[in-house]
Amino acid sequence: MSLDVLRGLDMFFLVCLSYVFLALPDVSDNALFRWLAGQCDHPEWEGFTMYDIVFPMFIFVVGVAMPFSFTKRMAREGGKKELFKHVARRTIILMILGLVLWGSPGGPHPEYGYYSVLYRIGFSYFFAAIIMMNTGIKGQIYWAFGLLAGHWLLMRFMPVPEYGIGNFSQEGNLDTYLSNQISNLISPNFRYVFSISLIPSISNALFGALAGHYLMSDRSEDTKAKWLLYAGIIFILISLIVHLDFPINKKIASPSFHLLTCGISLFLLAVFYWLIDVKGYKKWAFFLVVVGVNPITIYVAGWLIDFNGIANVLVGRFDFGNGQNLAIVSVAAIIKWLFLYYLYRQKVFLKI
Repeated sequence: MSLDVLRGLDMFFLVCLSYVFLALPDVSDNALFRWLAGQCDHPEWEGFTMYDIVFPMFIFVVGVAMPFSFTKRMAREGGKKELFKHVARRTIILMILGLVLWGSPGGPHPEYGYYSVLYRIGFSYFFAAIIMMNTGIKGQIYWAFGLLAGHWLLMRFMPVPEYGIGNFSQEGNLDTYLSNQISNLISPNFRYVFSISLIPSISNALFGALAGHYLMSDRSEDTKAKWLLYAGIIFILISLIVHLDFPINKKIASPSFHLLTCGISLFLLAVFYWLIDVKGYKKWAFFLVVVGVNPITIYVAGWLIDFNGIANVLVGRFDFGNGQNLAIVSVAAIIKWLFLYYLYRQKVFLKI
């Protein structure tokens, strides 16, 4: 249940809470409200906000679930062959769905081309699955850290024409240079599809998978919660050390960024696991479970249904002054949750 809650928190922040925070400065232009609103956008280059963790955490949660689902599927008839078909089919659906939702009508996204956040999730899931199906836990540890280290070495020591080595600026880093070459040689629509910044996302999924393996182990529940918490703190501390050499940066997927997001994800998973699955405090978590069991549903629905328009029909005729936008997005958030609650009661879950 803690995994559903963590996934629910992640998606609720993305599709509901972030819009509420963004509307707060309209009500009162104070430091706290400006800070909360600032946490709902990505930094221009280096730095970190709450908004940055959304999809890395989702990839991490996908990874946590993989050992549980893979163990069941491997035990069925067909084993690895059928599991690979399932992984490939799921990956293709995610990538196509991302293009349909993000792309312009009848074509690629005007800025990101054939790339989308669902593409990144599918990419990391596919390669993490291949590694999991062909290695043991030790192998997965080597791959998880090795991919991060390999990406670090590439970005740190491969020279970029006119900029040299170890340049992490917006114009002079290796990822930007290679993306520009892809744009020139193939098409701008593929500059993000073949970006080396995708590589560390595989590590995100693998670190999640390692957490999933640990949760499946025969250690005591208190021990699991304790060591997941320790691991989260250690990852966060290591990320801050790595930050001294390679700054935290979402846009070029620095190793410090991915270590930080994995650390935060581990920390929250440990807290939720201890509270919900170990101590049994479950009632408070139901609100997030409703979101967490249907994450793709609400993400897709946000593109297909004008929730703000529905909310405006309900409260738009009332005058809330400077809080008009806040009222609309708050009501829209309630409608989204009620929509998911209805699906939950009907046992309707969108699975890919």
